[in-house]
Amino acid sequence: MRIGIDIRKYQDYGIGTYIQNLVNAFQNQSDLDCIYYASDDFRSDGMNIRRGKIVTDSSPKYSLQELISLSRKANSDHVDLYHSPHYTFPINLKMPGIVTIHDIIHLRLKEYFSFPKRSYAYFMVRHACSASSAIIVDSEHGKKELLDVFNIAPEKIHVIPLGVDQSYFAKVTDEDKTIFRQKYSITKPYILYTGSLKPHKNVPVLLRAFKDIAKEHDIQLVFTGESVQDNPSLIKYISENGLTDAVKDLGRIDRTQLKIAYQAASAVVLPSYYEGFGFSMLEAMASGVPAIGARAASIPEVVGDAGILFDPNDEHELAQHLVRVLTDTPYSSVLIINGNKRSQEFSWSRCAEKTLQVYTKVAQ
Repeated sequence: MRIGIDIRKYQDYGIGTYIQNLVNAFQNQSDLDCIYYASDDFRSDGMNIRRGKIVTDSSPKYSLQELISLSRKANSDHVDLYHSPHYTFPINLKMPGIVTIHDIIHLRLKEYFSFPKRSYAYFMVRHACSASSAIIVDSEHGKKELLDVFNIAPEKIHVIPLGVDQSYFAKVTDEDKTIFRQKYSITKPYILYTGSLKPHKNVPVLLRAFKDIAKEHDIQLVFTGESVQDNPSLIKYISENGLTDAVKDLGRIDRTQLKIAYQAASAVVLPSYYEGFGFSMLEAMASGVPAIGARAASIPEVVGDAGILFDPNDEHELAQHLVRVLTDTPYSSVLIINGNKRSQEFSWSRCAEKTLQVYTKVAQ
């Protein structure tokens, strides 16, 4: 079976992780002949292509041109099936197509997006749902969201949970942790946040909760991912509340350093109002760290009863959970054990296997 897969978001957060792990898993499938459609600036570091080929496309992302260009390439390459891992689905494909829709945040949290962005998202998601032969979502919450907004036959939607990189289960050494702390001047136990700082991520509630407990507890708050320095409102809050020395902004760090950051943390917090999945909760649990997530969107599906859930509008509740995790060692130990068991239920091999089942069903 020849599969065309759009990997132009290979380097992105979230969707990039999804693409990277599917590609790696597909390398072990002898009956697959994959053509990967990549952007011109594609960097193949870490991408082990033993089977298939890479075809570049210069079309701007989120443009009409990309919808036409990718379709032409897939048609001329005579692929049997096309998979778009994002809601930008080509026009006039001559073969069946599958789309993965990770979320419809533009349509659910309208206050965070301009009218043009909301309109574009609505049109593109509607087109993808209509033109595709099957839709993959990351969670039951994602399926419900699509059914609430669009007229889709439920059987067309396939729920396939994402996975966690198995390397997160491997313990790093105390020496690695010490070197990491010294490198970034982290001198106290810390709470970790990793990811973007977009409005729906609800980072201000984390900062307010941290402020409530920082004076009584000798701790730090560490950010990785999008740099706090690029967010004036967060910098202002940190400065005005005397948190400058307590907050560490690591920016984007490589995967090896990120794994150490997780395992050296006392807790990982995801206060987001909306997540298609919530990787940081899964990665925290696999790393042996208590996971504290907002009771919102798909986060409860990932955390289950193995972590802590809180009202994303209540910084005081979050502060109480943080204090307990920091001070109650037996409680934290139970969370770590339960989280490790929970995270083992999610694997990229299982995600790839279920995705291949959808491929086979659609291609028949």
